[in-house]
Amino acid sequence: MTMRLTQQERSALEWLQRFTENLLAGKPTQWTRPTLAHLDKMGIKLNFVTLREVKTLIRGKEKEFPLLITNAPCARWLKGVESKHYLSFQIKEKRQNIQG
Repeated sequence: MTMRLTQQERSALEWLQRFTENLLAGKPTQWTRPTLAHLDKMGIKLNFVTLREVKTLIRGKEKEFPLLITNAPCARWLKGVESKHYLSFQIKEKRQNIQG
C-alpha cells in the first residue's frame, strides 16, 4: 500500500529532492516560504539564515540560497524579489546584536 500525499506535500517533497541533489552538486537552490512551511508541517525543518545575520562565511561555501518572495500583500513591488540566505554549515561567524 502506498502513502497518500496531498499535492502540496508532494510538491514540497519534490522540491526537497531537487534541493538535496543540487546541494550535493554544489549548486544553490531557490526556495519559497510556503514550500518550507509545508515541509515544516511534515516534520522536516530547514533553518536558513539571512545575509544580515552573517558576519563571516566559510571559504568555498559562499553560494547563497535565494528566497523568492511570492506573496507580499502590502508591498506588491516585492513580488519576485530574491533575498540572500545561507545554511548553518556555511557560516563561520554570526553577527551580534542585530537590530530588526
